[in-house]
Order: sequence, then C-alpha cells, then structure tokens
Amino acid sequence: MTATENGSGPVTPQIKLSHALLVGVIFLATFTRLWRLGEPHQCYFDEVYFPTTGAEILNGHDAAWDFYGHENTHPPLSKDLMALSMAVFGTYDLAGGENNCWGDAEDADKKGSNDWAYEPFGYRFPGALLGIFSVIFMYLLARTLFKSEVAGLASAFLLSIDGLVLTQSRIATPDTFVLSFVLGSMYFMATKRWLLAGVFLGAAASTKWNGAFLLLPIVLFFAAQVYDQWRRLEGDPRLREAERVLLVGLVAIVLGAMLFGIVGVAQGGLSQYVLLAGGVPAALGAFVIVGGLTAIMTESNLRATARGRLYFNAAASFPLFFILIPGLIYLASYTPMYFNGGGLNHLWDINRAAYDFHSGLRSPHPYQSEFWSWPIDLRPVYFYLGRGEAKIYNLGNPLVFWMAIPALVYTLWQGLRWVRLRVEDNARVRVFGRITEEQVVPLFVVITYLGFWLALVTQGRALFLYHYQQAFAIAVLALGYTTQRIWEHPHPWSRNIVFAFLGVCFVTFIYMFPHWTAIDVPTWLDRSYFWFPDWR
Repeated sequence: MTATENGSGPVTPQIKLSHALLVGVIFLATFTRLWRLGEPHQCYFDEVYFPTTGAEILNGHDAAWDFYGHENTHPPLSKDLMALSMAVFGTYDLAGGENNCWGDAEDADKKGSNDWAYEPFGYRFPGALLGIFSVIFMYLLARTLFKSEVAGLASAFLLSIDGLVLTQSRIATPDTFVLSFVLGSMYFMATKRWLLAGVFLGAAASTKWNGAFLLLPIVLFFAAQVYDQWRRLEGDPRLREAERVLLVGLVAIVLGAMLFGIVGVAQGGLSQYVLLAGGVPAALGAFVIVGGLTAIMTESNLRATARGRLYFNAAASFPLFFILIPGLIYLASYTPMYFNGGGLNHLWDINRAAYDFHSGLRSPHPYQSEFWSWPIDLRPVYFYLGRGEAKIYNLGNPLVFWMAIPALVYTLWQGLRWVRLRVEDNARVRVFGRITEEQVVPLFVVITYLGFWLALVTQGRALFLYHYQQAFAIAVLALGYTTQRIWEHPHPWSRNIVFAFLGVCFVTFIYMFPHWTAIDVPTWLDRSYFWFPDWR
C-alpha cells in the first residue's frame, strides 16, 4: 500500500470483527446448504414435478408446456434455472436402477434411461445457491433498515440456522427461489434502487404467484418515500383541487385492497367475486388518479409546481418499475416455450389452468396445516424417509420460531409506543399520540409480516408449513431487531443474554441438523426429535 499514516509507513488494513462474523455466517450457510446436497441420490417429495419439467425444457420437449402431467401450476423461472444447472452438471449412470423421478405412464421410457438421469446435485444447486443469497440479502436488508451491524448479523445468522429455510434450500422446488428474490427486492427497495427492486419482484412473481405479495411492502415503502418528500415541499393553493381528486382515487384503491382481503377470507379463496369486490374500486381509483394527474400535466402553472412534479414522477415511476418491468420479466420467463412454438395464447391457457387448479384444490393431505399453526411450528412435513433413520423433515428451528413471536410483539410495541387509545364517555374511541421516523421501520416490518402471512388466509387450497417461509423471514427481521435492542441495553447482562440466546439456537440447529438432511442416526436420537404428537 502507498498510503501512510503521519508519514510513518504503510497503513495496515484493519479487518473488522463484524466482517469476520459475516464471513463466518456466509460460510455456515454455504456449508450447510451444499454439503451432501446430492443426497438422497433420487427425486423426493415435489422433485418429481419441478426438475423433471426442467429436464424436458432443457431437451426442448413440447410436452414440457402441457399443463397436465407436467409442472405448469407455477410460472417457469425456477424450472428454467434448474434446466441450465442440469445442462452444466449433466447426467449419471443409473446402472440398471431408477431415480424415482419419472412416475407417469407417459414417461416410462425415461424411467430407466441414463439420458434422463440428471445429477440431483445439479437440479438442487440453483435453489441451494439462492438459499445462500437469502442469508446475504437478509444481512443487507436488516443492516439497512435498522442501521445496525448487530441486527444484520443476528438476522442473517438466525435465518441460516433455521430448519424450514434449510430444507427448502436443499430441495429442488421453487420456494427458496421466491424467498431470495423477495429479500433481494426488499433490500434494493430499502436502498431506493427501484429498477433492481422491480427486477427482483418480477423474478419472484415469475417463480410463484405468491411472490407478488411483495407488492405490499413495496407500496408501503414507496408511499412513505413520496409522503416524506411531499411534506418537505411547500403547498401550493393552485394544486388544491387536483390534490383532492388524487386523494379520492387513493382512498378508492385502499378500499379495493381492503375489500379484496375481506371478501377473500369470507369466500375462503380467490374467486370472481373477490376480484370484482377488490378490482372495481381499485380500477375506479386508478382512473380518478389518472384524471388528476392529467389535469396537473396539461396545466403549465400546475406542472411547474414542486408538488406537481413530485406527483407526476411518482405516478410514472411506480408503474414503470413495479408493473411494466416485472410484467416483462414474467413474459420473458416463458422464453423456452416461445422457442417451442408456443405463443401468448398458450401462455394465457396454461396460466388460466394454473389459476383454476389452485382455486379448486381441496384435496386433503396428511401434512397440511392451518395458517394459525405456522408461527408455533406445529405441523411440519415429511419430505423423505430413507434407510434406517435417515429423514428429511421440513421443520423449523423451534427456538427461532417461538422467540420470533414475542419479538414481533416487541417490534409492534416499539412502533406504537407513543400512540394511545382512550374510550370517551360517549363510547367513542379516540386515538392520539405520534409516530416518529424511528418508529416507521418497526411498523413497516410488522405490517409486512402480517401481509405475507395473512394473505394466505384467502387461499382455499391445502396449505403447508413451507408456505409460511416468506412471512417467517420477516419475523426473523423482527427477531434480529429485538436482539439488537437487547445488545444495546445498558444492563451489564444484556450482551450475555444475546450470546446465550444465539448459542442455544445454534446448539438446537446442530442437534436437529441430521433430521433435516437425511443423515442416518441412532434410533434413540431420531425418537428424541418428535417433541409433540403433531411432529410425527
């Protein structure tokens, strides 16, 4: 190095402890997601759908884009990435056996063919890699939101040692793809890189439709940014009428969103009534907003005002970055289908069939669970039963799950600690107080968690613990924030409490790691994992 300090010689680079800890967390996430990733050396659970369709995409088969007998109940981005990875890692010799991937009668010729025996490591690798990036994005997001290395490191560490997130990272299904894209989009949103946030939103929705739930935190954050700029700009009486029109349109859109959720819960799923109840007010609100913006843009005296420019920039930016760009990415995810001769009509047909499938899926499953049971880790899912006591159990780290609940309560309290409710003599409820800038982030975290979690209440189909994964990641954010607040508390035991909590969570992770990764263990140890009857 050429730089010197006080002219006394070269400056020795300093490695911060936080950087070393981050490297350790990333190493832990990488090792636990890639070690023995090829085991079991066969398809298990829903791998009979996603990698097999990816293999057909790789080989250019038209059948890959048939709805029945192939995996087109979800958009294709995860399968596209699996196909690319299978092209890199190739196939292996079945030696006269089979890999449990091809069970349909129409695939009988593939069952024992080496040409269709793709390396399990290959089709699992993209999900494992994105599982590692989920941990990295969690660190970046928590550090950015809470402006704290402690919150970033704690959140990333806790996510890396959770069993639900780990098992989803090691199986070739799309859920971890969605998680990584969601956390990436939220990080780029928090750093106001709208283009990248929109790209990752499009990637999430192009993997599973529930990736579009990400629109809730995006709308909240974007609106908060616009409001922050708005209140700093001086009002102009010339804009008063146009602002009233914009406000009416905004209220109509909010009403539409509320009706969508309420009617969705009442109907027990998505239906035409739900779409009409939420869509009509929202569409009318958007129409009114366009009218208000048109009035501003066509009047030079309104267009020249500071707030007028703000309204126009916001109205142009949001549809561009969070509707148009994600929509183009969604269309682009079907590129292999276009090369097979499929057009927009076929794209519409398979998406409509997917909607009908999810809307009408009522078949019970022994491992399905109710949404209220997810935060307490009540009903996990058996992914794989192997030889001896080798199992893959889609179960969260119970300590991380359970401690996230009081952490969410604490985070909500931090967001509302200056807000008070009073019941007046006439039975009217009065809300008063204030919400400071410091409280906005905790409130944002809790509302985002509730949005990801409760949005699934509208789904009438069978649901499983892994559908909670995105909401759980936001709960981990709240847990990281709570850990940071304890760490910074002046009590002499506060940091010891943090070390003890993180240490016990890590010990639980080590103890349960074989249960999540198909490692054969003694029977006595296997039996010790079933703490509750519903864990069997």
